[in-house]
Formats: sequence, C-alpha cells, structure tokens
Amino acid sequence: MHMDNIQKVIFRNVGRSYFPQTRVECHYNVTGDHSWANRDWIGLFKVGWSTVREYYTYVWALVPEGYSAGQEVDCCATFQPSYLPRPGAKAYQFVYVNASGEVCGVSSQFVFSAPRPLDEVVTLENEKGGEEGAGEDLLVVVPKAQILQSHLEECQNELKDLKMLMEANEREKEQERARNEGDMKVFVKERDEMKEEIIQLMDGLRHNREELEKMELKHKETQSSHQSMSAELVDLLTERDEVQQQIRELADDNSLLTQHWKQAEAEVERMKERVKKMALQRKEEEKERKNLQEELEAAQNELRVMQERMEASELTADALRRDLSELGNLQGHSHAELHQTRLQLAQVNLQLSQANLALREGQAAWSQEKEQLRQIAEGDKERVQKLCREIQRKDEWLQEERAEREKLETELGKENDCNRAQLSECRKEVQELKASLRGAQREREQTQLEKQILLERIRELEKRQEMEADGRWYEAASSYMAQTDSISFEDKTPGAPSSLQADVNEVWAQTQHHVPVEPDEKVEIGAREAKNPVNSHTQ
Repeated sequence: MHMDNIQKVIFRNVGRSYFPQTRVECHYNVTGDHSWANRDWIGLFKVGWSTVREYYTYVWALVPEGYSAGQEVDCCATFQPSYLPRPGAKAYQFVYVNASGEVCGVSSQFVFSAPRPLDEVVTLENEKGGEEGAGEDLLVVVPKAQILQSHLEECQNELKDLKMLMEANEREKEQERARNEGDMKVFVKERDEMKEEIIQLMDGLRHNREELEKMELKHKETQSSHQSMSAELVDLLTERDEVQQQIRELADDNSLLTQHWKQAEAEVERMKERVKKMALQRKEEEKERKNLQEELEAAQNELRVMQERMEASELTADALRRDLSELGNLQGHSHAELHQTRLQLAQVNLQLSQANLALREGQAAWSQEKEQLRQIAEGDKERVQKLCREIQRKDEWLQEERAEREKLETELGKENDCNRAQLSECRKEVQELKASLRGAQREREQTQLEKQILLERIRELEKRQEMEADGRWYEAASSYMAQTDSISFEDKTPGAPSSLQADVNEVWAQTQHHVPVEPDEKVEIGAREAKNPVNSHTQ
C-alpha cells in the first residue's frame, strides 16, 4: 500500500455511526490522478484488515455519465441494509480498490449501532379532518429511519435542482463567452490598426535615431585617438602586472611540485617497507606450513605402527584358535588314550582357560587400545583437517596479499610515471623560469654597469666644475676627453645626446629625484630595456 495511491480517492461526509436497518450512502471524490475502470469497487472492511480479501461486503464504484480520464468528479455508492453487519462495537471503514487490486482511498472509522428505543420512532401531531373529528389532534408514530429517508430524498431533490441551476449558469457562461469572443475580434482588429500606426511612428523614430547615431559616431571618432593612447598605456601596465603575477605563480608551483615530489618519494619508501614486511611474513608462514607438514607425517607414521600392532594381535588370536581346534580333533580320534591323557587334557584345559583368559584380556586391552587409537586417529585427522584448512586460509590470504601487492605496485608505477611526467614538466618550467631570471639578472648587471659609468661621468663633471672655479678648465677637459674615449663605448649608439651639458643635467636630476626600486620592478625595468636597447643606452 502506497500513500500516493491512498490519496487518489477521497471519502467525504463519513459519519461516526450508521444504523444497519437503513441503507448507507458512501460519498467519495475521484481526483484527476486516478483513472477509473468499470471493475473498481468499494469495500466495507473491519479496522485492522491486512489484505483486500478481508472485506465484509462491497459494491461497484460508479461514476457519472460523460466521465473522462483525468477529470475530478464527486460520486456516491449505496450499501443495502440486508448486506450490512449487525450492531456492535467493532469499527469499520470504506476502502476504494481499483481493478488491479491496489488501494486508492481509505475513509475514517465508524461503527454500526442499534438505535435507542426513543430514537427508533418519532411521534407526530396531526389534526383529524372531517366534521366528526373537528378540533381533535391525532398522535402519529412513524419510524425515525423513514423520516430520515424522506429528509434524504428531499435533500437529493434539492441537489438535483441545484445541479440544474448550475447547468443553466454554465449555458449563460457559454453565451457570455461567445459575446466576449465577438468583442475580442473587434478589439484585435483595432489593435492591428494601432500596430500599423505604431510601426509608421517607429520608422520615423528609427530614421531620426540613425542620424543621431551618425553624429555620435563622428564625436566618437574624435575621441578614439585619445582612448587608443589610454588603452595602450593600460595594456602596458596590465602586461607588467601579469608578468609579475606569472613569476610569483611559477615560484609557488615550483615549491608545491617539489613538496608533492617529496611526498611521493616518502610514499614509495613506505610501500617498499610494506612489501618487505609482507615478504618476511610470507617466509615465516611458509616455514610454519613446512613444520606442520613434518608433524603430519609423524602422526601418520605413528598410526601406521599402531595398525601393524593390531594386525599382529589378530594373527596371535588366529593361532590360538587353530590350536584349540587341533586339540578337539585329537580328543575325538583317541578315546583309548583319553584316560591317559586326561591329566594332560586337564592341564591343556587349564592352559586353554588361561589362554582364553589371556585372549579375552588381550582382546579387551586391544579393544581399549583400538578405541584409543581410533580416538587418536580421529583427533589426528581433525588436526590434519584443521591444519589443511589453516594452510588453505593462509594460501588464500597470501594470494590476496599477492594480488593487493601487485595492484599496489601497478598503482605505484602509474603514480610514479605521473609524478615523473609532472616532475619533468616542472623541471622544464623551472629551467625556463631560471633562464628568464638569468636574462633578467644579466640585464640588471648591464643596468648596474651603465649606472656606474654614469656615476663616473658625474664625478668627472663635478671635478671639471671645481677646476673651472680654479681656472684650470683646459687641462681638466683634456684629461676628461681622454678618459671618456676609453670608457664611453655607449656614445657610439644611434640617438645618443650630442650635448655633454644636457647629459650631465639629466643625470643630476635623476640622482636628485632617485626613488628606491623594488626587486620585481628592477627585473621589469631590465626586461623593458632588453626590448628597447636604444632607449636604455640613451638613458
């Protein structure tokens, strides 16, 4: 029973008690989720039922004419008095069952109770008609069920009148809907005419908008040059930030990959230790299995010796039996020597009795010994079986461990291959990064060299100014030109300044407004100078 199916049919107006002497009407609502079939039925069940076969009585579930699948309708089924249970304290409920035997709805609980004596009849006052009985009242006793039945019929008639009224209202709605459709057609026609007017207005607006867009385009073209210059500046700044970020990310990736490689190596070492331990454990188990096999062979040898002893005892018993039979034969053939050999016979009988006694004792001892041997053999057999099972379990465990080890070795090989590939890629990236850093370092060293040359020029210019103040300009200028010819290899570059005084002023301004440069900015400056060697030399 599923809760979804139980909600497909809903019982309504279920009373708490019913009279079995009157018919019982069951009102229910078939929802749109239920598909009605002509084999659906409604059963009267005792509370606590477990299967749909435990019904007390049932009626076929009916629907109004014109019903279609997926439609929600209100229905009513009637239980006749002759099929209803007797009054009692047992609770019942209505159950809706479809043609497939599935429960689609369950009502609330109710009981069948007998009416009380005062509830069974109703006393009605009625005036007697005619001349003789003028002014006299009559008391009419009528069963209450009949009164209720008449009230029910009146209610049903009122319900039919209401349904007819609803049908009339539906017809009026249809007529109103037809009138609304005519009005809608007129409205649609007017709307289409307004759409045409709107389209014309939109065309004029579009023409004006196109002219306005042309004017805006001209205005935008005047601003495009300024925006392009701003965009180039922004692109340069963005490129610088991206390069710095890439350098940081590469450094982080290098450290992370190095850490991963160390972790992988540690994991490999742990796996190797585990494999070694497994190999040692396997050797110990093999040694233990061999010891168990040596014990099994000793037990089998001991069992074989006991069997040989048992066979020897059986041979001894057979020899004694043969001796007894021979003595009996001699007694039959030698009646004459019976008197002479009576003493010997008595002695032989005594010996025979002693031999029988010894034989019985031997047989008893042999039976005890045989039972002990059997118990020992069974114990040995159980122990051998236990050892075999233990060996089998060990073999299975070794096979599982071997399979797991092979699996781990395969996974480890795959992981090592992946780690090697990642490590090779990381090494390539690190080498590329180192190459870029070496290039940046070389550019930085070149920049430092140029800076030192410029500082030497500044010192020489300061000395020249001091010598001008002392009136020795000519000699200092000669020495300066000689020195600059030996160190200023950069002055031959195209675009170098021709005025020495301008060069000095520029360097002096840079030294006065010098700002410390960060390491990342130095690398970036070196990269820009590597791209534009002419500008870097001129600076």
